[in-house]
Amino acid sequence: MYECPNCGGNLKFEISSQKLYCAYCDTRLDPYAVTRETDALEGGLYETNAFICPQCGGQMLSGDNDATAFCSYCGAANILSSRIVREKRPKYIIPFQKTKEDCKKAYAKKMRKAFFVPKEYKDAAFIDGFRGIYMPYWNYRFSQQGELSLDGKIQESKGDYIYTSYYKLRGELDAVYEGCPFDASSGFYDNISQALAPFDAAGEVDFTPSYLSGFYAEVADVEADVYAAEARILVNENTYEAIKEEKTFRKYEVQEHCSDAKLTEFLHTKSEGEDSVLYPVWFMSYRNGDRVAYAVVNGQTGKVVADMPLDVKKYLLTSLALAVPVFFLLNLFLTLRPIVLITVCAVLQMIVSLIYYSELGEISRRETFADDKAVLIKTKKRRSKKPLKKDNSTNEDNALAGGIILILFVSVILSFCVGLKTEWLGILYMGVLLGISVLIFVQGRKKYRKLKDLRGGFGLVSAVVTTAVGLVLHLWKPVSDLWYYGGVWLILLSVIFLITDVIRNYNRLAMRKLPQFEKKGGDDNA
Repeated sequence: MYECPNCGGNLKFEISSQKLYCAYCDTRLDPYAVTRETDALEGGLYETNAFICPQCGGQMLSGDNDATAFCSYCGAANILSSRIVREKRPKYIIPFQKTKEDCKKAYAKKMRKAFFVPKEYKDAAFIDGFRGIYMPYWNYRFSQQGELSLDGKIQESKGDYIYTSYYKLRGELDAVYEGCPFDASSGFYDNISQALAPFDAAGEVDFTPSYLSGFYAEVADVEADVYAAEARILVNENTYEAIKEEKTFRKYEVQEHCSDAKLTEFLHTKSEGEDSVLYPVWFMSYRNGDRVAYAVVNGQTGKVVADMPLDVKKYLLTSLALAVPVFFLLNLFLTLRPIVLITVCAVLQMIVSLIYYSELGEISRRETFADDKAVLIKTKKRRSKKPLKKDNSTNEDNALAGGIILILFVSVILSFCVGLKTEWLGILYMGVLLGISVLIFVQGRKKYRKLKDLRGGFGLVSAVVTTAVGLVLHLWKPVSDLWYYGGVWLILLSVIFLITDVIRNYNRLAMRKLPQFEKKGGDDNA
């Protein structure tokens, strides 16, 4: 705790004044003017309080000694046990610039644009808890200095000919990147930390522990070399795009450099090290009964990142309200025979099935942390030197795409080379749609089996069954149109079922707890 020199009260960092504030005597002090003997220890360490939750064992750092607070991991409102620890001293920190009220306003502004979000999630009264946490980042530094030599060309048409002129473009590169940040906490999802960016490095100040007063700080547990390659790739791509947009080179078509290794050599990219920094992030939970949503807010810029759930009823009713006028409008200019209409509906169903398949893949990647390098490295399997299971999602997607292309290619060959009659073309198209639906079902089941507690999941089955019904009607050719309209209704009901299942699974992804709220035990009503 930092004591007020006037009354001995507890000083806490006040965002509005950017000073340490004593609520007892209304004193405000410069954070650098208030220090303790233990703030500057040898070896780049500093002394701080570590709060340990008795329910989940989560540990957070703070400059306070007030242990009667909630746990930032599990939400338990307990008397947290504390102990003095020594942590590696960050070089820089960006103090919180946005208050809780600023966050609420930014969140409300974002929700006004989210039409399909349930109305209760737009009511600030349901905001369940705010946690101000300094998140650790590695700020990578790079320099790029040296001569450049690029191959460029200009093409122009003259009459029936296209003339190409080749040029050798030369220049001198002098670029410095003082900050390319990547989060240093395995408990902070990469997709969230990247979406929160950018943080303005101009707001960085020298770290002093007094900035932590009134807030928590996540413990850094990711080594600097984990994201060094990603930082270099980002820097290379940014510089190369800037070179191509340079006024002198803009009129030329600059030759592409594909690999990162070639760009690193070409741009003379050199690592100048990295700095440990703390960036401000607000974590917000939103609760209505057993439904919980989460959002994070950039504590410097106020940028809001939130995956909000969708209201199924509102979505379906709005879609119906839009579909009715569109139907009558199209009916004025376009008339489809029943046999053609059932094919069009089957195409629509195939598109929705692909969206469903994509959503299953996204949920699978999130749950297995396939797109979060730091979490994968921190898994028990990696620590015990056991090989991690290879993520085959890309191969599965490639197999699906390849299968669809193959089916379409064979169908085109048959229709043009064999010379099928019109009635057989309809059968061929429905057969193609059925083949694609079966392929999506088979690949989708592979993703489905990877997921735990996934409700629903029968949408792809209905797509296969109803498409098969459409093919049977094409082969049977009933005299009455009522059979075709019955098939159309079956397919449309399947589409509605698919859309409902897609939204339900998306909501599961959107309402999945953030790691800062995910430890077992405790009460989420913090």
